[in-house]
Amino acid sequence: MSQYPQRVLTDVSVVWDKHANGVPVTTFVRHGTVADIVPGSALASAYGGSGNLSGVIPVSQRGNAACLSHAAASN
Repeated sequence: MSQYPQRVLTDVSVVWDKHANGVPVTTFVRHGTVADIVPGSALASAYGGSGNLSGVIPVSQRGNAACLSHAAASN
């Protein structure tokens, strides 16, 4: 289970890492997707920062699969 679950608020193209040939890797992420992103990290910035991420899952419900979005399964 994620330690820092963050829900993506708006669709975003995340540019992260590079292929062996130096071309950046771009991944489209749909709004509603939950990802493990440490607040304030470089990865959080790639997702659009705190303005596009929301830690909406209460600590008391982390680990409870019933409360998680399955939006990522459709990506």
